[in-house]
Amino acid sequence: MTENLLFKKIYGSVAAANIGSAMGAAVEWVSVPGGGWKAVEEKLGWVEGFLPWVQKDRDVRYWNNSPKLHYFEVNMEPGMTEDGAEIRYLLALAIIEKKGRITVDDLAKVWKREIKREDIGRLVNPHIRMHYDRLTCGDYLSRIPPRFIGSMTYWPGLVDAPHMIGPIGIINACDPTQAAYDAQEVSLLLQPAESGGTESSKAIAAATAAAFCPDATVESIIDAARNNVSETTREIIDETLELARKYPDIKEIREPIRQHFMPTYPYADGVETAAEALALFQITKGDIREGMIGATNLGRDTDCIGGMLGPISGAFKGIDEVPLEWVEQCDKAIAGNPYTMQKIPMKELSWKLYEALISHKKGMESISQTLDSMIGK
Repeated sequence: MTENLLFKKIYGSVAAANIGSAMGAAVEWVSVPGGGWKAVEEKLGWVEGFLPWVQKDRDVRYWNNSPKLHYFEVNMEPGMTEDGAEIRYLLALAIIEKKGRITVDDLAKVWKREIKREDIGRLVNPHIRMHYDRLTCGDYLSRIPPRFIGSMTYWPGLVDAPHMIGPIGIINACDPTQAAYDAQEVSLLLQPAESGGTESSKAIAAATAAAFCPDATVESIIDAARNNVSETTREIIDETLELARKYPDIKEIREPIRQHFMPTYPYADGVETAAEALALFQITKGDIREGMIGATNLGRDTDCIGGMLGPISGAFKGIDEVPLEWVEQCDKAIAGNPYTMQKIPMKELSWKLYEALISHKKGMESISQTLDSMIGK
């Protein structure tokens, strides 16, 4: 098949998302408990590429009212992705199998088939066990419908829904409004309907979809995110964009971001992280190399910032602007990991998403032709 502009944008979105997740993962647990960007700089310097990283065996309590969750020790090769990339891959699989837009039920079906319960806590985030068990308990009469499971979470606003959401922007390429609707739908597996988790998913999916338009600009992509969220979420995004205008440099903005968000929450939630991704997109004008480096060194929830910025910048610039050495290292690390669910290489996955989008396009054309016949065209 010919690597046309549409394919290059899809592949760019897929690759940059994984690169952002992988690069940020190596510094996340330096940043989160240790003081943000200052801790990263003190321990690792200015990070400009992949680092090996170790997920330590430990118990973590996300927020004060939540149970402890167990992470198993896993040693990661430079370029290896993390929990957000795992569930983003499952979302892409659901789209590929449906050959078009999906519902939360379609995503749940793939989760039940692909996730191995015994491996949760290695690459798949440990809190996913609660969602998985609620999906699989009982029989078809008694188990909990997937769209209700997110409402039972201990953590409304958590970052995993917007971190996984990039493929929703791909299947809704050039249609940010529909992307936002679909993002809210599939996020119900993880988050309540009106939570910060679903709101931030809508922002990232809409921006990714808008980035596919050939005439897209940095401003039009950011506006797509702003126009498809609630007033409160838009206010938070706008506050962060104002910081980006005041400090238009990926180093200079680090401390203002930390001061702005640290009093609200010591780690980061979905809305904050989506806003930071959009701020970096504005500062870097969508440049993939500069954006991924900026996300990695910003502090806060670094892997999620990169994993949300990547789909947008990659769709905007296309695979030709993604550093080849990063693509190759990320593919190599994923292929060599014994616990990952990501079995399809990024380029092949992108072709499958391309085929799903073409199938979706044909379905829309059929509807349009039917309506035309009814009005006499």
